[in-house]
Amino acid sequence: MIIGSLFPGGVLQLRDVLINGYWYARGLDYLNQGFVRRVEWCRLPGDLVFFLGVIPLVIATCMTYINMKKTCLSQAFRMPSVKL
Repeated sequence: MIIGSLFPGGVLQLRDVLINGYWYARGLDYLNQGFVRRVEWCRLPGDLVFFLGVIPLVIATCMTYINMKKTCLSQAFRMPSVKL
């Protein structure tokens, strides 16, 4: 992700800082240039892979939390056996 998406945009912005100054490279005029917008859109496949990889983790976490609560509740209402 860093090499494919963040690095090209950072290099372009650094080049623009050296040519036009920091104020220009952080402004909307720079961010709305065609090539910069294309680089941002090229990030989409990597971001989608990351997002799709997070979905199973969220589902597994939710299912574990729900099952953990069920186990705790069933153990809380279990009557202790008393031997006399």
